[in-house]
Amino acid sequence: MQRQLSNKIREQDVLLNLRICEEIDKETLARKMPELRDQAADLRLSIDALDRSHDEKEDVAVKALELSKSLRERWVTADYSTKRRILAILCLNFSLDDVTLVPEWRKPFDMLAEGLDLKNSRDDKI
Repeated sequence: MQRQLSNKIREQDVLLNLRICEEIDKETLARKMPELRDQAADLRLSIDALDRSHDEKEDVAVKALELSKSLRERWVTADYSTKRRILAILCLNFSLDDVTLVPEWRKPFDMLAEGLDLKNSRDDKI
């Protein structure tokens, strides 16, 4: 999109230079220039929207990381509604296997559910 925007700006410059050199009349310039400006403005809006989307995804990732770091402390001190919300964030669904409640973990939390691989971590060196 950035390349398309650069091309639109270049087209505006070429069009203006053609008018300066009197190779096109002012009616042609007046007809074509607003069209190019509108296209460039649309591209700028699209680029801005993509940038905002990227920033929002970064914010969500940071919040998820912060939540995962403080989740144990939050769970211990949380009331029932907060615990329910934490479970809704972590799990897609629950099933009952005999007398055991089995969670179906959301994808980002699969590794948390499996736990640490102590053979490959430094936790066993303490």
